[in-house]
Amino acid sequence: MDLHTAIDFIRPAIPPAQGIWADIGAGTGIFTQALDHLLEPGSTIYAADKNPHMLYGLHLASSKLIVEELDFNRPYTLPVLDGILMANTLHYAQAPVNVLDQLLEFLKPGGWFVLIEYETSRPLTPWVPYPVPLQKFVQLSAAVSLSEPKELARIPSAYGHDWIYLAQAEKR
Repeated sequence: MDLHTAIDFIRPAIPPAQGIWADIGAGTGIFTQALDHLLEPGSTIYAADKNPHMLYGLHLASSKLIVEELDFNRPYTLPVLDGILMANTLHYAQAPVNVLDQLLEFLKPGGWFVLIEYETSRPLTPWVPYPVPLQKFVQLSAAVSLSEPKELARIPSAYGHDWIYLAQAEKR
């Protein structure tokens, strides 16, 4: 996905305000850069990944970038966040409720949780071992401190799945 597509895709889920956000499972940083374009100048973005090496060379135009190594199997800390973006990462979690509970400890009440995932129920190892189709995310949200998610957009997937969806939920 190129940067302009990423910006347009997540635009409906990102409030145009200054804030502190985390991009969980940031990978190459494409959605970190998209957040930078959509948040107000002076924002802070934590780009967190299990292997953050690609993120150290990333430069943002108007937000402060903090790169974090984050592995769901080890303790980690983040500051109080206004929003969390998690793109194509939750499907790696064998216990997604535990992962969400851990992450949501850092999201302030009323903060936004934005999820991007493949709309599929079929595992595709090793890339999508534990799929999180939208209906499953609705169920997971009910099990943690999130409101019922709203699907805001979907785009065709280039990787053998029909769609990638964008959903937003609020921390209760």
